[in-house]
Amino acid sequence: MDKIKNQLAGVAALLGVIAAIGGGFVKYGEITTKLEALESAGGTDYSAQIAVLEEKVEALSVKHGHMNIEINKKEIELLKVQIEEIKVKSSNPLATN
Repeated sequence: MDKIKNQLAGVAALLGVIAAIGGGFVKYGEITTKLEALESAGGTDYSAQIAVLEEKVEALSVKHGHMNIEINKKEIELLKVQIEEIKVKSSNPLATN
């Protein structure tokens, strides 16, 4: 009787190992399928769309380039006013820092 139990335990262990190996192959197949799907989906070439967007940005910068000049002029005016204020403040001996 013990011999039959030992043989059944061995057969059960063997079936468990076979099931585990089979499950591993199934999972490997699923992962491979998902990777292939991701590779085919990720192969999109966006260079044409990027080129179009770069052209649009260039057109906008040319169209509104004068705005940068105007902004810079106003910033320079502001800086000049601030420099004059600092000069006046530093020349006044009674002014507190």
